[in-house]
Amino acid sequence: MNIKERNIVTSVILSLVTCGIYGFYWAYCMAKEAVSVNDENDGAILEAILCMFLPFVGFFLTEKKFAQGCADKGIEHKDNTILYIILGIVFPIANYCLLQNDLNKLATPAE
Repeated sequence: MNIKERNIVTSVILSLVTCGIYGFYWAYCMAKEAVSVNDENDGAILEAILCMFLPFVGFFLTEKKFAQGCADKGIEHKDNTILYIILGIVFPIANYCLLQNDLNKLATPAE
């Protein structure tokens, strides 16, 4: 489980400045890191692609695996799968911010 801490505001600004290109990269990285909590060998390619093009489905699947991995490892985490579906339809960037916030809580401290 190798999770990188990212500044949410900087990531949102980079996504806007690059017209969404950084957002695709950000979604891929988050999906890969979140799914790795559940299964280190899962490449999360399906979840990453869905996060980029169908956010309500991709973030739902990613959050489901992330919540399961946290539960299996005894890490405290509230399952927000329904919230991710609703926000993915209404305001997709909120999903990016919520998932990154959850990942930042588990990130290894910078040395």
